[in-house]
Amino acid sequence: MRILNNSVSWITGSTGSIGSATCKVLAQAGSHVVVSDIDFDRAKDLSIQLKDEGVEALPLQLDVSDQKAVENVGKIIKKTFGRLDILVNGAGISPKGEQGRVPVEDMDAEEWLRVVNINLHGAFYCSQVAVRLMKENAGGHIVNIASQAGRSYSPVTGAHYAVSKAGLISLTRQMAGELGPSGIYVNAVAPGRIDTPMIKDVPEEVNRQIVNNIPLRRLGTPEEVANTIQFLVTPQSSYLTGVVIDINGGRLMM
Repeated sequence: MRILNNSVSWITGSTGSIGSATCKVLAQAGSHVVVSDIDFDRAKDLSIQLKDEGVEALPLQLDVSDQKAVENVGKIIKKTFGRLDILVNGAGISPKGEQGRVPVEDMDAEEWLRVVNINLHGAFYCSQVAVRLMKENAGGHIVNIASQAGRSYSPVTGAHYAVSKAGLISLTRQMAGELGPSGIYVNAVAPGRIDTPMIKDVPEEVNRQIVNNIPLRRLGTPEEVANTIQFLVTPQSSYLTGVVIDINGGRLMM
């Protein structure tokens, strides 16, 4: 069912596993999609695939940590579509060292700032632009892709990633409280171990141990995250804002 017909969705980090799955799910639901990613060639390729769903797909190169570039994307969305209904903040990085995560005492300050600038500041910049556009339409939806690492201790991610995702969860709740009266819903998803290239940067044994601690005894899929995001931007979730939905096969029960 094309429940999002004629809406406009902007997804950052569009060409990653979860980002591309989200683009496809929203396009299948009838939403036009702004495919923004730092890798423009991959954004263009994904846009071609999305057009097969009968929607308009606009590929844009974007470094979300560049505030001026983010503001320019907002201007392009306004000029192209005249509106914005959905923002999914999916751009993010989780750099590792040769032995896996980098310990706090060895973490380079420049890398710390890079992770926080992309994962947290980037979502803030994009949300600012989106809110201004959404207020012109008297409402909209923002979904932040956080992480289980922002909810509890993670043995595989660095402190910079965990802190950025915890900050994103707090940003979600703060914006939800501020923007609810304007008809703008703000929610988050917090994926656990999802089968994406990002999990391949640790030894396979580590992933096997993690799976053994997941009640469902398997990794999640990008499509399962994307389907949850779709739920959060449709009328079925009309009384949900400020929530964080954990998608982790039961590994973290709070």
